[in-house]
Amino acid sequence: MKNNFFNSLALLSILGMAIACTKENNTRQYKQQISLRADGVLFTVNTGGADVEEADAHINSGRFQLDATTSTKDFSINKQSVNDLGTYNVAGSVLDFAQWEDGSLLFSSIGSSRSHLQFTITEKRETSSGYYMVAGNFSGVLYNITQTDSVIITNGSIEFID
Repeated sequence: MKNNFFNSLALLSILGMAIACTKENNTRQYKQQISLRADGVLFTVNTGGADVEEADAHINSGRFQLDATTSTKDFSINKQSVNDLGTYNVAGSVLDFAQWEDGSLLFSSIGSSRSHLQFTITEKRETSSGYYMVAGNFSGVLYNITQTDSVIITNGSIEFID
């Protein structure tokens, strides 16, 4: 009886480790670096970096989302109807927009007909959750709500760093 208990316990331990290892391999996450120049000033975030709240660019259910956020700066892109590699233009609607926030300064494509931003997805990697992490580049010009001031976004890049 004692041998059966220990054999069962050993079998359960091995089975538990196998399931844990399988789960670890199926939940592959990718680290990314998102960088850009805002009016020539470099802004870079890395997944899991110090003072980084978010560093993520992915496609999920036909929607592209990029978030590069620290405690003081935020750059984001949201675009509907994105499923594959290619070049896309960002419109100025609630669902399709690009935005740069630096402290109290806010520049966005929402509400600004003069703003324009383009991004290109050059690589995508599927995750176990069914969405795709992406790499690529972006650039454009975003205006404030009164369209009296702008920020020029250049050298925008999304890279895998793992």
